[in-house]
Amino acid sequence: MGGHALFVGEVGHQRLTPKRHQLNYPIQYFWLELTAADSIPASLCRGNFGAFRFRRHDYMQNRADLAALDLATAASQCASELGAQVNGAEQIFLLSPLANWGRYFSPLTQYYFYRDGKPLYLLAEVSNTPWNERHHYLVPLQEGSSTYSQQKAFHVSPFNQLDMQYHWQVRTQPQQLQLVIENYRQEQKIFSAWYRLSRQPLTQQSLRQALIRQPWQNVQVIM
Repeated sequence: MGGHALFVGEVGHQRLTPKRHQLNYPIQYFWLELTAADSIPASLCRGNFGAFRFRRHDYMQNRADLAALDLATAASQCASELGAQVNGAEQIFLLSPLANWGRYFSPLTQYYFYRDGKPLYLLAEVSNTPWNERHHYLVPLQEGSSTYSQQKAFHVSPFNQLDMQYHWQVRTQPQQLQLVIENYRQEQKIFSAWYRLSRQPLTQQSLRQALIRQPWQNVQVIM
């Protein structure tokens, strides 16, 4: 999973109660190696406005105490505070949309920690649109497929209360990445969300294709 890349696929949501409803749509996320930030293509880091822009201030906005740190260091410190043993992590990757024509929006930003080419942790940065807040969850990982459960601790939607558990399912493969998050209340599944993504090389050609596919991705998601 090393190096910078583009992950293309779909994100979906399914509500099971009180009325079943499902929505899925195409998505494209950037996979950037934060521990090799100097090699991120310059076209993604030039200024604040453009088709795709990597801007440090878009991430961890709820942590003013980490604002002066580079994003890899900030993610490491945040994960450590949640109990992660990240001292030996050799690579930290960001999986996220980038700012799109000046607009950044990401309901779920993901930071993956690797050692010896194997995943250690997922640090999930969750945002809630109604209140413009952010919260971080730590998910231990193993090679291949991982499952983990934890108590929900942060309001994301006014329709889902805090008396729920998150069940995480993460599958990391060299060319594929899948993430499923299920909400349970008293052993009943209430809601699920998923990402199914395939890796593409990050090149000028793939960036042009990404722009053609979804020229206004962040605006579409917000709308």
